[in-house]
Parts: sequence; structure tokens; C-alpha cells
Amino acid sequence: MAAKSPLTSRLLRRIEVNRDTDVDVDTFVNKDTRPLPPSRRPYGPWHFVGLWMVTGSFNVGGWTTGSSLISLGLNVWQAMLAIIIAHTFVGFVCVAGGHPGAKWHIGFPIWMRQNWGIWGYLFPMAIRVFLSFVWTATNTWYGSQCLKVLLTCIWPSFLHLDGDLANGAMKVYDMVSFVLYFILCLPLVWFSPENYKKPFMVASITVATTVFVLLIWSTVRADGGGALLRNTSAVSGVEPATGSALGWAFVSAVTANIGSIATHMWSQSDYTRYARRPGDQVLAQLVMVPLGTIIVACIGIICTSCATTLYPNEEGLLWNPYDFLDAVRRNEDNRGARAGVAFASIAFMLSQFGMVVASNLVVAGIDLAALLPRYFTVRRGGYFTIFFAFILQPWSLLNTATDFLTVVGSFNIFLGPLMGIMFADYFLIRRTTMKLTDMYTSNPSSLYWYTRGWNWRAAVAWVSGTWCLIPGLAQRAMASGDVWAGWTRLYQLAWFLGCIVSGGVYLGLDYFWPVPGRREVDAEDVFGTFGEGLGGMEEEIVGVDVCIEGKGVRDGIVKEKGRLSLEG
Repeated sequence: MAAKSPLTSRLLRRIEVNRDTDVDVDTFVNKDTRPLPPSRRPYGPWHFVGLWMVTGSFNVGGWTTGSSLISLGLNVWQAMLAIIIAHTFVGFVCVAGGHPGAKWHIGFPIWMRQNWGIWGYLFPMAIRVFLSFVWTATNTWYGSQCLKVLLTCIWPSFLHLDGDLANGAMKVYDMVSFVLYFILCLPLVWFSPENYKKPFMVASITVATTVFVLLIWSTVRADGGGALLRNTSAVSGVEPATGSALGWAFVSAVTANIGSIATHMWSQSDYTRYARRPGDQVLAQLVMVPLGTIIVACIGIICTSCATTLYPNEEGLLWNPYDFLDAVRRNEDNRGARAGVAFASIAFMLSQFGMVVASNLVVAGIDLAALLPRYFTVRRGGYFTIFFAFILQPWSLLNTATDFLTVVGSFNIFLGPLMGIMFADYFLIRRTTMKLTDMYTSNPSSLYWYTRGWNWRAAVAWVSGTWCLIPGLAQRAMASGDVWAGWTRLYQLAWFLGCIVSGGVYLGLDYFWPVPGRREVDAEDVFGTFGEGLGGMEEEIVGVDVCIEGKGVRDGIVKEKGRLSLEG
């Protein structure tokens, strides 16, 4: 390989980030990739409530959750039942996914080194970086549509920019709104994630108030819940599913709900690592994950239903909140309505800032910082990611409810197996222990070096849980209305099947070829993670079964003067 020119070397040195030199590890560590010290862990239980309200439910995606399921042939009540089942389950998965971050204060990419290997973790990271790019583009588009409604309320002539772009997928005013919303996001990326506490609370209160005001206004104006609630199929134009088709449609609805939030629950450690205490994340996720989504999805369905009664001349169901608000503006056509729609648009814009910046750009930034810690911080990674919003063209990605479900449903076939592996490894094999210093050791002395830096068990398990789902994905892409014998049915079970199969295969491989040092921990608090101001971490660690070189130790970790030591 040719040597780098002096100019290239100087440029690379100039863009390097500051390295943390207070830890003795052989990999490049910066402030965003190391286990967080107590001073950078400000999130308490209520901050996680605000986080989940904005990034998990009270946003554009949460509003459309129930309405989009109707395209599968479910009626309103069946769709709501599917949402309740799916998101109650998601709450428990989020708590499990956030456990390593809350306990060990590491980001998700570092955790992946434990079950995939020091180099093998690049594989799941490549998948997650791509998904972060997709969701950044999608949510930026949602936010820009809310901005378009706001601009139209202020300047109705804004809609005169109606020339076609992207083969008719959008108008000029859509592109203008997209660019403006993109620019508005840029200053927010500058702030570190620990500074998002107050913005989360402000955005969650604002959008929650707006959602309930829209519910009250709609039901009062429509004198009830609207036509969609009374006769779903007649209003939606979708033939109701019956018999076995209904059962499989319901399964698809549950799976699609999980798929729509799979990336978020997969990467919980990226935010739970900011928790003051390990338990601060638990109640917020067990309660707010299902409750928030159930409430917002229900309100979204009712408002969509009311719109069919109030505005029967509108084309199609107004399943997006910005479409609903724009219909109110057009049909009510008075100053009061325009002012109300403008304020509602601002509230949804704020919630989408949370989705774009906090839920996607921060996650992508953490990924890139872990992959290239010498050149990326969370901030730099966020700026790098947001520019891909133009490359992915979300205006073409999201056209109808069916297309939306196809996109998010496809994530299940990759993420389910990955989550099965990481849960089997962390909870069942290692009993929630990890050796932090070996996460940052890139040579064969690391416990997580495995075979040349790759844990082949994880690779075999992932393929085992994924291969049987690929034909179903192909059918969805090429012939969405067909049923390919058993392949389609397997795909409809994607997340559950992939998670169970891959987790089971991983456990089986470990039984015959055990992973080394499965319950080893550091003898010292090398990173200063469990120092003063620990806030209950001692209680979290004490009582964990630890196995050091095959010798069992219980209640063997005690804290003395900032040091973690092992006592037999």
C-alpha cells in the first residue's frame, strides 16, 4: 500500500479528535466512546419519560401507527389490540436492551464487541449505521412536511411553488420545506446528548397538549368518533380480512409494529448509559413505551376517522398528521383555524427534532465515533449522517401506508436475529457481566478477540435466524399481494422467529464451544466509571454471580476508594 503523502498526513492529524490519555488501553478512546463517568450521567426517571414521549410515541410516526395497520385489512379495534400487544412487549425488550448501558455506562457499539468480537462488531454496526441513515431521512421528511403546513398557514402563496420534482414524487414547495427543516436541525446537533433533558421535557409537554387538543376538537366538530370507527372497510376501501387471513394480518400488524421501532429498542444503551442510576430507565420504558404509543395511535385513528366525516371530499384517508392539519386549514379557511394549525405544526416539528437529532443523529454519531474514534465524535457523526438525508430521497421511500409497512417490516429479518444473539450472550451466558478494559483491547489478549477478532458463533447464529426470512422479504418487494407458500408466513413472524432461532443456535454453539472468560470483570475501575456520585451502582453490581477463571464468586465486588476489587 502506498505511503500517505505529507499533505494527507497533516490533514488527518488536523482533523483528529482529542484522545483520552488517562486510561491504559491500546485503542483510541475519546470522550464519547469511553464508559461515561458520573459527571456525564444526568438522566433521571422523568428525563427518560420525556425521551420516550418524543422519540417513542408523541410524534408523526406514533400518530400514524394505528391508521397504517388498517391497510392490512384490520378494523380499528383489531389494529388497536395489535398495537397494545406489540408495544407492551416492546417495553420489556427496551428495558433489556438498555440494561448494559444503565449498568456499565457504555454505548451500544461497545456492547456489540462483547458478543461479536473486537472486529466482528463491524457487521452489526454497518447494519445499524445504514438504518440510522434511513430513519434520519424519513423523520427529516416528516418534519419538513409539518414545516410546509406552518409556512402555508403564514403565507398561503407558498403553495404556488407547485412544480413537479423527482418524477412527481414531490413539489418544489416540498423541497424548499425539506431544505429549511434540514437547516433548522443543524444547530441542534452541536449539543451533547446529556444536554437534551430540558428540550425533551418541553417538546413532550408541547406535543402531548397538542395531540389531546386535536382529539377534543375533532370529536366535538364531528359529533363523535367519525365514520372510520363505525365501518372501517367502507371508508378505507380495504377489504376486511377474515378467517385465517385475519389471523395472519393480525400477526403481520404486531410484527410491523415491532419492526417500526426495532432500531430504537435495539440501541437503548446509547441513552441509558446517561442514567444516574441503573434503575432510572426501567419504569419510564415499561410504562411510557406501551402507554404513549397506545394513546397516540388511538388519537391518530380517531382524528383520521373524524376527518372522513368532516371533509368527505378529501382524497383518501388523512393518516399523516400534517395531511390532517392541512385539510383543516383548507376546509375551515379562517384565521382561528390557521392559527391553531400553525401552533399544532410547530408542536409536531419540535417532536420531529427529537426524532431526527436525538433518536437518529446521536445514535449514528455514537456508531461512527465507535467505528472511527480517531476522527469522529457524536457531534461529527451527527453532521455526517444528516447529509445522507438527501441521498436516500425519503420522498420516494414513503408514498403509501403499504409501502411504509414494507420498509419498516424488512428491518425485522436482520434485527430480530441480532437481538436474540445479544440477549442470549449477555443475560444467559454472561449473567450481565463484562470486562470493560477488554472491550478496548484490540489484540489476542482480549477476552473478546475470539477467532481473529470475530466470534464465529454469532455469525453462524445470525445466518441461521435470517436465511429463512429472505424469500418472504423478496416476495414483499416483488409481489406484495401474493402468498409464497410457507415463505410469506415465516416472514410475517420475522422478528420473533429470527430472535428465537438465532438466540437458540447461539446457546447451542456455546454449549459445545464455550466462549472464554464468560463472567470475568475488571479488578479495578480503570475508566473512573464507578467513582463518587455513583448513585446506586454498588447495589446494582453486588449480588451478581461472577466467575473468574472458573472460580465462582458471589457478592464478590466491593467498592473501596474508587476502586473495584474482587474478594473471594
